[in-house]
Amino acid sequence: MNIPKLGQSFFLAAISEILVFALSFWWLRKGKELIIIAFAGAFYFLRFFISAWVTDPQLLTYLQVLQLFTFPVFYSAAIQCLYSIVPEEWRATGQTVLALLFFGVSGILASYAGGAIYDRFGGKTFFLCVSAMSFTGMIFGLILYRIYGRHSRKGEHAANL
Repeated sequence: MNIPKLGQSFFLAAISEILVFALSFWWLRKGKELIIIAFAGAFYFLRFFISAWVTDPQLLTYLQVLQLFTFPVFYSAAIQCLYSIVPEEWRATGQTVLALLFFGVSGILASYAGGAIYDRFGGKTFFLCVSAMSFTGMIFGLILYRIYGRHSRKGEHAANL
């Protein structure tokens, strides 16, 4: 991928993130965090799976628009989920720990492992591995929603009686 196309793809991804974060108050609903996280996982899978097969740099650049449904959706729902399970006086600390784990430790490990996979096996294998992990995450999110989403809905229903 040449430098102008790479810059365009980062620009499209960043602009889409800004829009989703800014408008999250419209679509983010309390109690739906796990299903929203699973939704984001489905789009991560789709984005990376398609990326494994795309050879045209221009098409790969436009594929970055799917970022609109991935990171900002996932992160917004994760923050709201965190707020629902962490006591109010610990929310800032919880958010800091989430950011540390998400951007720090896991970012370092994932960048190292992803770079090693990409270097050793190539881009196609890298994107297929990442899409498989995204699919697994989506399935895990759906399972968690089925287990914990029902409990929270029952608790809300009982509280309303």
